[in-house]
Amino acid sequence: MPKIAGKHALLEMFRAEGVRHMFGQPGTSEAPMMDVMPDYPDIGYYLVLQEGVSVGMAEGYARASGEVPLVSLHIDNGMANGLSLMIDMKYSGTPMVLTAGNKDIRKMAPGRSDLAEMARPFAKWSTEITHAEQMASVMRRAFQEARTAPTGPVFVSVSANAFDDIADIDILPSTNVRQLPSADENAIEEACGLVANAERPILIVGDRVAEFGGAEGAVRLAEQGGMKAYGHNSTSMNFPASHPLWQGGLNMRTQEAVDAVRDADVIIAAGCPVFEDFFFQPGQFVAAETKLVHIDINPGEIGKSEPTDLGIIGAPGVALGQMADQLGEMMTGAQIESAKGRAESAAQLSMARHEAFLDEAAKGMTSSPMSPAAMGKVMADTMPEDVVVFNDGVSSSGFVLEALQPSTPGSYFGCRGQAIGWGMGATLGVKLANPDRPVVGVVGDGSAMMTIQGLYTSANYNLPVVYVMCNNSAYRVLKVNMNHYHRLNDMPMPNHYFGFDFPAEIDFVAQAKAYGIRGERVERPDDFAKALDGAIKSGEPAVLDVIIDGAL
Repeated sequence: MPKIAGKHALLEMFRAEGVRHMFGQPGTSEAPMMDVMPDYPDIGYYLVLQEGVSVGMAEGYARASGEVPLVSLHIDNGMANGLSLMIDMKYSGTPMVLTAGNKDIRKMAPGRSDLAEMARPFAKWSTEITHAEQMASVMRRAFQEARTAPTGPVFVSVSANAFDDIADIDILPSTNVRQLPSADENAIEEACGLVANAERPILIVGDRVAEFGGAEGAVRLAEQGGMKAYGHNSTSMNFPASHPLWQGGLNMRTQEAVDAVRDADVIIAAGCPVFEDFFFQPGQFVAAETKLVHIDINPGEIGKSEPTDLGIIGAPGVALGQMADQLGEMMTGAQIESAKGRAESAAQLSMARHEAFLDEAAKGMTSSPMSPAAMGKVMADTMPEDVVVFNDGVSSSGFVLEALQPSTPGSYFGCRGQAIGWGMGATLGVKLANPDRPVVGVVGDGSAMMTIQGLYTSANYNLPVVYVMCNNSAYRVLKVNMNHYHRLNDMPMPNHYFGFDFPAEIDFVAQAKAYGIRGERVERPDDFAKALDGAIKSGEPAVLDVIIDGAL
């Protein structure tokens, strides 16, 4: 084995794992690694000014590229800034490796932080490298843990002495594990029998459909069974939103979503939590007589909340394709006709939903400020076909999704965390994964201000993304949630919202210009269309401060 310094072994392992981009906010604890970074020009280092930006960039890059990204944070105070977004990644399963330097392991008497213990609640695996000899084996496991189902973030702390010590180290990368296992055929047959005999079956998809097998099987199953298709924690293209069977997302805080679930007699839920929400609601969402089939590659998700009649472990997209194949052979002529009738009814509901949105958007076209629906419609009408959108519009995100109706894999990603601050960095990560396509980030004003420093990284590396800032001068989502809180507790609707508004205006044009980026304020739909078209065609970073109506 060759003798090599730990800092070189670390970077050699990054190279062996195929790392092309490192998203970092360096500190003194990373000095040994930063000192030799020029020796590794094939690993692009993207400097950020706030740790949330680097974690957001990695999130966007991971989802758009399918690769395991790398984030370099620093010691306790720096890494703590990234933990809020890391919590979301553990919940949603984004594969990622995060590292941070620590004090020398011999600094026990003066005191040193246990970084691995700090990160453990937020990571799939968390550990510390204390000797150079551990560098290759730990990083090999880190990347393998991150990319192997159940996927998730992995944290590795590196002590100062491990960077500089010399050791015999073999640089060997992790193994690419096959991760598209098919489901048990007997279970698939049982699930198909439930759908074939159902009168009101529905399909609910989440992000692990797109990540493990793709949406094609979901579409075929819904068409075969005449099933309404919904999304739950679905922030990628898990089912084409322009498909006539698509009914939109399920927000379990709303009575409409609860009714849709309780009205079904068979539910096929794939690649999503069943059902996740912040608020406690007594009882079960699924009616006692309803049969629930839950398909997931993460065994811990099945039966976690709702009682499950049939749990199936497998890649969700693959399993849905298996069901579609089996169901087509199983259904009788009468069952096929019933499915066709259900599909026609579902298509009418889908058309009515979208027409209602178009009506709302049309009304908002004549107002100033424009409505969120009008903003979304302008985007759909203006942006080129090859655009990629990251939607962190928070309370405006549903309008954007309905307007765009994303139906092509890789064209749309949404924020899937409970923390805010994703969009500024994630849009940049999506751009790095799609250098030849226009990328637009839709970001709520409150979320943008959490990580506004992302504008520096965009300017510094000339990453030509267009930010559409949804500026309603408020944490509007908190007002929406306050209304939910009152409704769920049988309280009158609130007549005030304390602490949720921004009386001092946030000027995103001034923010953009401070970082040397073009910025433009728009209040009317026609002006927005011109500004958006010009910003995309400019090939430069741009910020559009879009003033929208924040009324509930």
